[in-house]
Amino acid sequence: MSSLAAQLAQNASLNTVLLVDRSRRKAGESYLFTGREADQHDLESIHALGINGLLQLASLNAAFREIEDPLFSEHAKTTDRTLLSAETNTDLDKSIATCLALLGPYLMEIPSGKVIEWLVRRFRINEFNVEALLSLFLPYHESPHFTKMITILHIKPNTTWSFLLAYKSAAQNLPRISLVTEMLRNSDVARFVTSLLPIAMKGGFSHRVLLAFNAASLHDFILRSRALDEGTLAYLLPALLEPLQHVPNVKDAVLGSYILLSALSHKCQIAPVALKTIVNAMTNCADGVLPAHFVNSILAVCERQPLLERFSDGTVKRIMRIPGVIGELKSACLWVGAEKIICPLLPGLEKRLEDEHASSLLETIISTSNLPPLVVNQLASLLLSTSLLTKITSASTTARRLLFIFQQRHPLALQEAAETLTQQDETLKESVEQLIVSLAVVQGIPGVNNGQADEIDMILASTNADSKVREIAVKNLLATLSIQNIDVSNMEAIHLALLARVQDTNQGVIDVLYEQPTIITPILVAHSQGYIDSISNTLTLVSSKPKRSLLRAHLYFIVSHFLPGNVSWIDDVFHRILFPFMLFSKPRQHTAEVVWDVISTNLLKPDGAKGAAHEWLVGCSASVESGREKSDVDPIQKMGGINTAIATQIARNILKSNNYSVHFEELFKKLQDSNHHTRILGYMITLSLLRSLSGEHQLEAVHKVLDVMNIEELTGFEDASLQNNDLSYVIDEKSLEKMVVMKPSGRSTSQWMQISIVTLVPTILPPAGVTLDWLTCSSTIPSDQRGPHYVKLMRKVYELANVSASVPHLTFSLLQTLFNNLKEDTLAFLAGVWISPTTPDYLSVIALHHASAFLQAHTAVEDGVDFQTILPSLIVAAQSQDKPQREGALACISLLRRLAEGKFSTVYKFDVIYGQNKNQLQYLDQDDLKKYLDALVDHQDHLLHDVNYIRTLHQLHLGTRKGDKKRESDYKYRVLCYILSHVNSVIVNDARITLLKAFDTVSNSAKANILLPIIQVLTTPRPANEDSLIPQELVNLLVSCFDATVANDLNDVQNSMWATFTAVIRNIYTSTRQSSQMILSRSLEQGLFAGLTIERKTALCHHLLDISSHDADAYAACKQLLGSLIQDTTLIVQLLNSLQPNFTGTPSRASKRAKLADTVDDSHQRLSLLTEVLGTRSLPGSLDLISHLLETLNRVIQSVSPAQADINYIQQLLMSAIENVANKITEIPNLSPSVIRLDILVELIRVAENPQTFHQALLLMANLARLAPDSVLHNVMPVFTFMGSNVFHRDDTYSFRVVQQTIDSIVPVMVTSLKSVHRQPLDLYVGSKEFLRVFTDAANHIPRHRRSNFFAHLVGVLGSDDFLPPISMLLVEKVSNRVIRQNSDDARSTLALPLSVIHQSSPDLQVQTLTEILRECQRLSARILSPNADGPTFLDVSPDDDHAASISTALKRRAQALLMFIGHSLKPTTSESRSPSYEENMGQLVTALISLATLQEGAGVETKIGDICIAARSTINQVLGVMSVIDFVKAVQSMIKSGDEKIQAGAMNLLCERLPDVSPKTRQEIVPTINDIIIAIKNVLTTKADGVLLSSALRAIRSIGLTLSPGEESSITSVIPHIIKVVKTRSEAPSALAALSPLPIKLGPRFIPYFREIILESVGILREGFPDVMEDTYAILLGLLASIPSFWSAKELSQVVTLYIEHCVTTINAPSPPMLRLMKTITKRALPTALLPMMIEMWTTVLKITPDLDRVTAYFDILTRAIRSSTRPAVLENLRSLFSIFIDSFDIVKTPSGKSHLAETYTIMAFKELVVKLNDAAFRPLFRRLYDWAFADKAADIARKIFFCHIYDTLLDFFKGLMNPYMSFLIEPFSQSLESFHSGQLDNQAYWSGIVQTLTKSFSFDDGAFWRDDKLRQMTTPLIQQVAVCINLNYSDGKTLLQECLTALTDTTTDDDLLKAINLDVLMHTRSEDARLRLLALTCSEALWRAHGGKLLGFVAETATFIAECSEDENDMIVRESFKLKDAVESVAGNINGL
Repeated sequence: MSSLAAQLAQNASLNTVLLVDRSRRKAGESYLFTGREADQHDLESIHALGINGLLQLASLNAAFREIEDPLFSEHAKTTDRTLLSAETNTDLDKSIATCLALLGPYLMEIPSGKVIEWLVRRFRINEFNVEALLSLFLPYHESPHFTKMITILHIKPNTTWSFLLAYKSAAQNLPRISLVTEMLRNSDVARFVTSLLPIAMKGGFSHRVLLAFNAASLHDFILRSRALDEGTLAYLLPALLEPLQHVPNVKDAVLGSYILLSALSHKCQIAPVALKTIVNAMTNCADGVLPAHFVNSILAVCERQPLLERFSDGTVKRIMRIPGVIGELKSACLWVGAEKIICPLLPGLEKRLEDEHASSLLETIISTSNLPPLVVNQLASLLLSTSLLTKITSASTTARRLLFIFQQRHPLALQEAAETLTQQDETLKESVEQLIVSLAVVQGIPGVNNGQADEIDMILASTNADSKVREIAVKNLLATLSIQNIDVSNMEAIHLALLARVQDTNQGVIDVLYEQPTIITPILVAHSQGYIDSISNTLTLVSSKPKRSLLRAHLYFIVSHFLPGNVSWIDDVFHRILFPFMLFSKPRQHTAEVVWDVISTNLLKPDGAKGAAHEWLVGCSASVESGREKSDVDPIQKMGGINTAIATQIARNILKSNNYSVHFEELFKKLQDSNHHTRILGYMITLSLLRSLSGEHQLEAVHKVLDVMNIEELTGFEDASLQNNDLSYVIDEKSLEKMVVMKPSGRSTSQWMQISIVTLVPTILPPAGVTLDWLTCSSTIPSDQRGPHYVKLMRKVYELANVSASVPHLTFSLLQTLFNNLKEDTLAFLAGVWISPTTPDYLSVIALHHASAFLQAHTAVEDGVDFQTILPSLIVAAQSQDKPQREGALACISLLRRLAEGKFSTVYKFDVIYGQNKNQLQYLDQDDLKKYLDALVDHQDHLLHDVNYIRTLHQLHLGTRKGDKKRESDYKYRVLCYILSHVNSVIVNDARITLLKAFDTVSNSAKANILLPIIQVLTTPRPANEDSLIPQELVNLLVSCFDATVANDLNDVQNSMWATFTAVIRNIYTSTRQSSQMILSRSLEQGLFAGLTIERKTALCHHLLDISSHDADAYAACKQLLGSLIQDTTLIVQLLNSLQPNFTGTPSRASKRAKLADTVDDSHQRLSLLTEVLGTRSLPGSLDLISHLLETLNRVIQSVSPAQADINYIQQLLMSAIENVANKITEIPNLSPSVIRLDILVELIRVAENPQTFHQALLLMANLARLAPDSVLHNVMPVFTFMGSNVFHRDDTYSFRVVQQTIDSIVPVMVTSLKSVHRQPLDLYVGSKEFLRVFTDAANHIPRHRRSNFFAHLVGVLGSDDFLPPISMLLVEKVSNRVIRQNSDDARSTLALPLSVIHQSSPDLQVQTLTEILRECQRLSARILSPNADGPTFLDVSPDDDHAASISTALKRRAQALLMFIGHSLKPTTSESRSPSYEENMGQLVTALISLATLQEGAGVETKIGDICIAARSTINQVLGVMSVIDFVKAVQSMIKSGDEKIQAGAMNLLCERLPDVSPKTRQEIVPTINDIIIAIKNVLTTKADGVLLSSALRAIRSIGLTLSPGEESSITSVIPHIIKVVKTRSEAPSALAALSPLPIKLGPRFIPYFREIILESVGILREGFPDVMEDTYAILLGLLASIPSFWSAKELSQVVTLYIEHCVTTINAPSPPMLRLMKTITKRALPTALLPMMIEMWTTVLKITPDLDRVTAYFDILTRAIRSSTRPAVLENLRSLFSIFIDSFDIVKTPSGKSHLAETYTIMAFKELVVKLNDAAFRPLFRRLYDWAFADKAADIARKIFFCHIYDTLLDFFKGLMNPYMSFLIEPFSQSLESFHSGQLDNQAYWSGIVQTLTKSFSFDDGAFWRDDKLRQMTTPLIQQVAVCINLNYSDGKTLLQECLTALTDTTTDDDLLKAINLDVLMHTRSEDARLRLLALTCSEALWRAHGGKLLGFVAETATFIAECSEDENDMIVRESFKLKDAVESVAGNINGL
C-alpha cells in the first residue's frame, strides 16, 4: 500500500473496535464507573447525565452555556472525532480545552464528574486530550479524582508523561515531592507545570486550588533546584511575573508570586535590569495587598541581590501612593537588608522633596532608630547636596528642615558626610560649614534682626546635643535676663527655654540653672505648674532613675527658694515630688536619706514645729531621726521600723486633720499610683489608718479601700506559709516591714499589703443596734446604711476568699475568720449570697455547700431550730439554670426534712430574716412543713434534672381540685400564703420572680389577696424613667394573679380589690408593658370577665373606654380587649344606651341637619371606640340590637359635633355594625315596614356630605332589603335619585361596586313587580321603558371605561333574556342621529357601548336579541309606510320628545341605526359555542334581513324607505362575512354557477382570499365542494381566453394549489394543459405561471406528461427575461427537481446549465440568488450518472473549442458542486475524462505573472473536490501526471510551475500533513529552482513566492514523519540563500514570506547542528557589503529568536558576536535592528552584555 493510501486509510473510524460484540472486547474506559458498570450505561444515558451536570454548572457559571452546542448538542451525540477533518478536530480540541478549563474550580463537585464522564465516553479525551486533562487534574494531584483519571489516561512510554505510568498501574495519587522531582529531571514537565497558571489567568480560568498548587509546587521546585540556569529562568521568570501583570489583580495570585520571587531571589543571582523589572511589577499590583505584605516581599527579593543604584521613577511614585507604606518601611528598617530597598528609594524621594508624601517618608526614615549605616550615610550625602543649592527653592528648604532633624539624631554621620564632600570639592568647604552652623540658628529668616537672632541662637543652642553647649547657652540666657532692655517678644521664649532645661539630666546644666536663684526663681514661680510637672516627670516616673546629686539639687532649690515664696504649691510638691522618695528600701536607702535630710533641714524648723511643712509631715521627721539613731538594730529591720513609724504618724495626722476626707481621697490615689514606692507607702498608711478607725467610719473607709484596690482574685503568690498557721501569725507587722524594705517593687509585696487589708475586714464587728437583712442587703431606715454596708463588705470578702482557688490556705483562713465572726448569722448570710442576682454561679454553689455543712452541724446538735425561714431561699436556688446549684439546694432541703423530724423549739431568725421588715411573715406548723418538704424531697430527682419541674410539682401538689377536702384545701392555702408572705418580704426582685414562677401554675385567690401590697405598687404613678425599676417579668407575674378565681372578690363591693384592679388596668394600659397587657387580656377572656356581674362588666368597659379616650397610646390595646369582651347583646345595648347622644324634639326636615347641641364632650370619643369595636367584630344576630343601633345612628345624625369627621366616622361604624348583625339573621322575619326604620338611612343619604358615608348607607339599605323588602320599595325612588346625583359620575372602583351591590339588591324587586303586571315581551319592553331610561339616560354620566361593565351587570340583574333587547335598543336610540351619518369605523366607535353589552352574552342570545331588534325595525318600517296603522312600537316617537325633524325621519334614523348595529354586532363563532338552534336562529335573522332589503318604496316622501333597504343589504354582506367555512364555500359554489360574470369573478376573488386561511382539518371537509369549483373554473378556462374572469380563475387555481388536499389531485391535473396553453400565449403568462408554481411539489409524478414541455417553456421565458415571472419560473423548475429528479436527462440538464453559463457571462455581478439556488439544487438533486457525462460532453463540444475565461469560471463553478455531490464510484467512472478536462483547463487559465483570474480559483477548487473523492491508488498516477505536466513536459514553462504551486498550496491547506509524502517529488525541482534564483537564472517573483509558500505550509503541517534531518538539510542552504534573492528581486512581500518559511523550517528542525547552521548562515549575511541584505538578515534572525529562542538558546554566544558587530554599523537602521535582535535574544537568555 502506498503512503497516501496508508494515510487515507486512517480516515476509517477508530471507533470500529467499539462496535464489535461486547463479550469479545475489554471493558470500556470510564471516569465515574468501573469497566463493567460503564458497559451497562449506553451513550444516551451518559449524554443525559452530562447534560444534567452541565446545567447544574451553568447555574454557577454562565460560561458553560457557550460549550453546550459543540460538546453536548444532539449533533455531538453522533460525532466521531476520528472521522473529522483536522480543522474540525482543532476546533473540537479548543472547545474541550475551554470546557476543562472552566471545570477547574468545580472539579470536586458531582456535576463536574458527570461532564467529564460524557467527554471521556464520547470524545475520548483521555486518549486525545491528555495534556488538557493534566492541566485540569494536576492541581488536584493528591486527590482521589486525580487517581481515577490517571488510571484511564493513555500515556505512551518514553514520552513526557511516562513517569505517571507507575502511578497509573498502582492506582495511586501523585505526591508533590514526586512531581517536583520529575520537574527537576524533565524540563518539559517543569515548563508545563509552570505555564498552567499564566495560561489560566490569560483565559480567565484561574481558581484557588490552581493558585495554591502553583505556589506550592514552584516553591519546592525552586528550593530543591541546585542551580537555576538561564534556560530555566527563561520560562520560570515570565511565569512568575504574569500574575503581577494581570488586570485586574488577583490577590492570592499576587501573594503567591511574591513568595516565589522571594524564593527565586534567594536561589540565584538576578541581573539588575531584571531585578528592576521585578520590583516594578511587584509595585504595580501593591494596591491589592496589605502594605506589610508588599514591603516584606520586596525586602525579601532585594535582600540577596546586589544593591540597586536607584528605583525607576514610576516605581517610586507608586510606592508613595500605597496607603500605610510609611509605617511599614519604618518597621522594615529593623530587618537585615533593609538598605537594599531604602537606598534605591532615596534618590527618587530626594527628587520629590516638594511632594508632601516624599518629605514625610524621608522624615519617617530619618526618625527611625537603628537605621543601617549605609542608609544613614546616603541620607546625609543626599540632604547635604540638596541643601547646598544656591537657589532657594521649596526643595532646598525642605532639605534643610530634614537635615536639621537628621543632625539631631546622627550628628557624627552628618559630620562625616560633610568632610567627605569637602574632600571631594574644596570649593564647597565654606558652604558646608555655613550650612552646618546655620542648622542651629535662624539667620536669613525675614523679619528677624541681628539682636533677635543672637537670642534665638542661644535658645536653640540650649537644646544642643552637647552638654557643654547647653551649659553655656543657659548661662548666657540667664545673663541676658539680667539686662533690662530685652525685647518683650523674646522674653517668653527665653523663659520657656530655661523651663525646658529643668528636665535636663546633666548635673552641670542643672547647677548652672540654679546658680542664680534670684533670676531663675521668679521665672519658675511664674510657671509653677509647668515647673512642678517637669520635675515630677523627671524624678518620679517609673522609667526615670535620677542621680542623688541631681535629686538633691532639685529638692534643695524647691524647699529653699521655690516654696518659701510660693506656699500654695506645698501640696503638689509634697505629693508629686517628695512622697515618692519618702519610703526607705534597700534599693533606695540613700535616696530616702537625702530626701529626709532635705525635709528635716530646710522644710521643718529646728524645733520640729510646723513651718512650711505639709500637714502629713508633722512629727514624721522626729520619727525618722529616732529610727536612724538606732545603731544596734539590723539595717533591714531599722528601715522597716522607720517606714512603719512614718506610716503610723501620717495616719495619725490624717485622723486629726480637719480635712480628713480630702486627705483620705489623696491617700486613695496613692494606692493606684504607678510608682511602686508611692503605692507601697500608701498601703502602709491605709493599713494603719483602718486599724485606727472604728464603727461607721471604719466600714465606709474599708468599702472605699476595697473599691480602690479592685481585687478580683488573690493569686500570684505562695500561701504555703499559711498551711499550719493563721493569718495573724503570717501577716504580722515585722514580716510586712521586711518585705517592703527588701522588694518594694515586687508584685508579691503589693499583694501581701492588699491581703493584710482584706484580712482585716472579717474581724470587723457588726454595727451596734442594727438588725441586719442578710438576704436582701437593704435597710428600713434610708438614712442608716450601716447594715447594708456591713453585709456587702462581708459578701465581698466571702467572694474574694472563694474565687482564689490557687491559695487554698488563705481561703480557709479567711472563711474561718469570717464564719467565727458571723456565728449564727452564717446561714442567713449564705442565703443572701446565693439568692443575690449578682452572685456568680460557682459562688452560689459554694454558699449552698457551706449552708449544707451548717445544717449538718445542727443535725448533729439537735437544738430544735426551725429553719423554715430559709426554705423560700432554697426554692429560689432549686430553680437555678445551673445544675450544681439545684443539687446543693436540694441537699439542703433534704437536711431541713431531717431536722423537721425533731421537736422545734425556736424559729431561725424569727421575723428578722429580712431585717426589720414591716410585712408580716406567715409560718407553717411542723406538720404542714414536713408534708411540703416531703413533696419536695420525693421529687428531688425530677427537680434536679428539670429546672421547670417545680412548677409542675406545685400544680400537682397545691393546685385546687373539685374533689379536695376542706383539710386538704386549707393546707394548700396555708402553704401558698406562707410562700407568698416571703415574696412580700424579700426585696430582691429576682428572688420574687423566681418564687412567683414556681407557683405561677397554681390558680388561687390567695395570690391576689396576699400579694396585694406589692400589686398596689403598680398603681402608684411614677415618672417614665422610673417605670423600668420594676422588672417586666415581675409585673407579668403579679398581673397574672388576677384570674377567674378572684371574680367573687372583684364583685364584692366591700372589697378594695376592685379599686386596685382598675388602677392596675389603667397603669398597665397607659404604660408600654405590652406583655402585661396580653396577660391581663388573656385572664379577662378566660373566665374573669365572664365571672363579673353585669354592673362590673359595664363599669370595666367604661373604664377601658375612658382610658382609650385620654391616652392615645392605649387606644389600640383597649380596642382589642373590648373587642374580645363585648359579646353579650344586653351589654352592648346598655353601652349604647349610656353613650348615645340625647336630644329633645323632632328635627326639622327643612334643613340638612338639626343643630341641637353646640358642644360635644368626650362621650363622642368613647362612642367612637365602642362603634369601632362593634363595627369590626362579629355580633350576634338580633333585631333588637339592629333597632338600638339604628336608634343610636339616628341620635348621631341629629347631633352636632365640632369635628364633623368624627360624626362621619361614628356613622360609618354604626352602619358596619348594623350590617354585621343583619348578616347573622338567616331567617327572614315577617315584619311591618316600621320595625326596621330604613327612613333613617334615607335621611342619612339625604344629608350625607361624605362620599364614604353615602356609599355605605346605600350598601346597608341594599343589605336590609332582604329583611324589609316592603320598606325598601317605599323608599326606592329617593334612593335612585340620590344615587344618580352622587355616585354615577364618580370614577373609582369602590363607587362602582356600591352601585353594583345596590342594583343587585333593589332592582330585582322592581323586576318582579314589572313582570307581575306585563306578561308579553313587547308589553314588558314598553312598561319598563321609563324605568330603564333612568339608566340609559345616565350612561353619559358614567365614566367611559366603566359603562360597559355597568350595563352588563345591569342586564344580568334584570335578566338577559327579557331585558337585553330593550336596553340595547335604548342605547342605540341615543346615538341614532349621529351614527347614520358616520362611516363604518366611526359608527362602530359610536356604537361601542351597546356592542360591548351584547357581546358579553352567548352567541345564541345575541342572535335572538338581534332578531328581536329586527322585528322592531320591521315595526318601525311598517309605521313609516302606514303612519296611521295601529300597533305598539318600542322606539315610537312620543309627542313630548323634542325632535327638529319629522316623526318619519326620526323613525327612519332609528331603523337605520338598529340595522347598522346588527351588522356590527355579529362575530364569527365556533361550533362549540353554538346551540342546536343557532343555525335556525341565523336563518330567521337572514330571512328578516332579506324581507327588509326587498321592501317596496312608499308613494310619498315621508314613506320612502330606500335608506333602510340599503342598510339592510349592507348588513346582509356583513352577516355573510361571519358565516362558517362550509357555508361560505357552498355559497361561493352557488355564485360561480350563477352565470353572472361579475358574481363569478367576485366569488373567485373571495375564494382566493379566504381559502388560504382555512384550517387543514376544515379544508379536508370541503374537498368535494372544491372539486366542483375546479370543474367550474376549468369550464371558464376553456371558454375565456383573456379578461378579468380568466385572471380571477387562474388566481383561484393558485389558491387551490397552495392548499391542495388529498382527493383534489385528479381535478387539478386536468386543468394543467389549459394553463400551459395560456402560458404559450403569453397574454396571461404571469398569472398562469403563478398558478403552475405550487403544483409540481403537490402533484409529483402526475406532472410527468407535461415535464419536458414545461421545462422548454420555462427556460424560454427565463431567456426572454420577463422580470415579473422569474420567481414563479424558478419555483417551477425547483419543484420539478425536488419532485421528479430522476426524470432529468442530459438534455434537460444541458438546457439549464447552458442557461446558467450564459447568465454568468452576461451578468456583471454575481449570479442572481434564484439562479444560484437553481444550480445548487441541480448539482444536489440530479443524478450524477447524467450530470457528470453532460458536463464532460459540454466541455468537449463547446468550451474547449471556444474557451472564454468567464464561461470557464461558470463551468467549473458547476463542476465543483457536481463533483462534491457525486458519489465516489461515479467520479472514478469518469476520472480519465475529468482529469483531461482539468489538464486542458490548467493550460487555459495559467498565467506567467501569477496574477490569477477568477477562473483559476474555481478550477483549483474543482480539482480539490476531485482529489477528495480519490484514494491513494487513484490519486498517485494523477499527481505524477500533474507533476510531469508542470516540470517534465517539453511544453512546461514558468506559468505551469506557478499554477502547480497554487494547486499544491490548496491541497496542503485542505489535507495538511497528508500531502507531505508527495513533497518527495518536489524537493529536487524546488531546490534547483531556488539555486537558479540565487544564481540569477530565474527572477519570476510569482514562482519564487509559490515555492516559498509551499515549503512553509509543508514545514508547518509536518508531524515529523516526512521532513527529517536529511531532507531538511537539502532545503536549508537553498532557502537561506534566498535572503539575498529577496534583495536582488526587490520583492518587499517576499521578505515576510521568507521569514515565515525560515521560522517554520526552524520549528521542524530538531538537530542541534542543523539549527546552528541555520542560525549562523542567516547571521553570516550580516557581513555582506549590501546594507539592505544585512538589515534583512537581522530581521530574519530576530524572527527566528522570537519564535524559537528556546531551541536556539545554546547559540547565544555566537549570536552575540554578530549583534556586537552590527551594533557598531554605520547604518542607523541596522543598529536599531541589531538592538531588536538583542532584545529578542535577551528575552530568552537574559543579559548578554557580558558575552
